[in-house]
Amino acid sequence: MPALHNIQAAFMHDVYTGEHTSTVYLNKSKSSSPERLNIYYNNTLLGLTDILAGAYPVLQKIVGEGFFRTIGYHYIEIHPQSTGNRHTFGAELGAFLSSYQPAAPWPYLSDIAAIEWAYFQAAIADNALAIDFNSLTNLISDQPDFVLSLHPGVHFVDLCFNSLEIWQEHQKNEIETIILCENAQTVLIWRDQEDVVLLKKISASLKKLLASCWEGKSFAEAMFQAGEGLQDLQQFQQEFAQVVSLGVFINKDGYQC
Repeated sequence: MPALHNIQAAFMHDVYTGEHTSTVYLNKSKSSSPERLNIYYNNTLLGLTDILAGAYPVLQKIVGEGFFRTIGYHYIEIHPQSTGNRHTFGAELGAFLSSYQPAAPWPYLSDIAAIEWAYFQAAIADNALAIDFNSLTNLISDQPDFVLSLHPGVHFVDLCFNSLEIWQEHQKNEIETIILCENAQTVLIWRDQEDVVLLKKISASLKKLLASCWEGKSFAEAMFQAGEGLQDLQQFQQEFAQVVSLGVFINKDGYQC
C-alpha cells in the first residue's frame, strides 16, 4: 500500500507538469485515467495564468496574450503555487524572465515585471497611518535612536532600462513609440493615504535611507548612510520632505485593520 503523501506528491507533480506519474495509483479499470488527469492540469494552468495576468497586465499587453500564456506555462512548471494565498503567486516572474530565452529580444521585460509586482503588492498591503512633520520633528528631538518605519506598501526596485517610461506609456489607450535605452535607476512604489499607488524615481541617497529603514536601523544611522557620497544636500532634503508628505513613512504604532 503506497503512503498517502506519495500519492499526493505524484498527483501534484502531474497537475503542474502535465505528466502522468500518478496513473499507477488510479483505478486501472478506467482507460481514460491520463485524460482525467489532463483536466486537472489544464484547469490549473488556466487558473494560475489568469492570476499572473491579473498581477502583470502591462506585461501581457506588451507581449500579447498568446506569448504571455506561454510564459505562464513555463513559469508554473518551475514555480508552482506553494501556498493557498493567490496574492503571493508570481513573485519570481521578473527573475524568471531575466533568463527565459524566448524573451531575450525584450531584455526589459524583467524590469516591467518588477514594477508590476511591486505595484500589485503596494495595492494590497495593509493600511497604516503616515507620520507627519510635527511628529517626525518631535521624534528626532526626543528619541535620537528611533527607527523610522516604512509604510507596508513601500517597495523600491532597481531597473536596468528606461522601463518606467515604457510602463507608464502602456497606461494609455494610444501607445506611442519609446526607444529602449539602458538607464539604471531606482523607482519607489508605494500606496498613499488616499489608497493611490504612486511611482517615483529616487536618488541613490534616498534609496540608502530607505534601505536602512527597511533593515531597522536608527534614523540617525540611516541618515548617516544616506549622506555618504551625497553631492547635493538641499536636493536630498527636498526629496526626503516630499516622500514624508506623500506617506512613505509611518507611525510605528499606527497600523489599522
